[in-house]
Amino acid sequence: MISNAIDTRGTTRAIAAAMQGLERRFEVVADNLANLETAGHKRLVAYSHHSSDESGGAEGPSRQEAVIAHDFTQGDLVATDGFDDLALKGEGFFAVEVEDKIRFVRSVTLSRDPEGTVLDSRGARLLGEAGPLRTNEPNDALRIERDGTVLSNGEAIGRLRVVTFVDPTKLLAEGGGRFVAPEGTELVAATSTEVMHGFRERSNTDPVRELVEMIVVQRQYQAAQKALTTESELRQRLNELSR
Repeated sequence: MISNAIDTRGTTRAIAAAMQGLERRFEVVADNLANLETAGHKRLVAYSHHSSDESGGAEGPSRQEAVIAHDFTQGDLVATDGFDDLALKGEGFFAVEVEDKIRFVRSVTLSRDPEGTVLDSRGARLLGEAGPLRTNEPNDALRIERDGTVLSNGEAIGRLRVVTFVDPTKLLAEGGGRFVAPEGTELVAATSTEVMHGFRERSNTDPVRELVEMIVVQRQYQAAQKALTTESELRQRLNELSR
């Protein structure tokens, strides 16, 4: 008879942690696929990070965790039929004002309120270097130069505020292609970026790659479930033998 039960809790914790990481990877894929048609969307990427389980004061087995970050590479620029669309060629973001708070976006569809204030399609005020932009009349014909200069009926009314960040990984996604810069995030003017009038930036998500990732994650999760079931059965058998 075996005198002591064999403790396999460390293995169970490692498998459970791996399954949690796989669940996060699946959520990332689902978010990327859901935002395929969101202009300026930046795909999420799940990186595997290995750490040691040091619970109980002793170093345990290595476990895998999923670290989530945004991929800020340029999405495809697509010419549109209307001249209400703006996109950026190069790094950086447009700045918009939402209820007195600044948000950052990669792609904008222009509109205006009755007072002539230039808005995006969701009602946020599009910011110039000197603040919100306003035309003399709501129906003025707007033209935006590649350096961000905004012309209303041929007259310059300001220049778009286009910024970039020293560390864009600190940005937080708010949904709909908007990002929030946490307090203390360092930003600078994006001097080499071009404003593309009549263009829209597509999401930089590759649907084929995401579907392949989904299949891989599902198979790995099924394998982890099977390993957890096997480990549980083994633990039960060993404990029975130890009685």
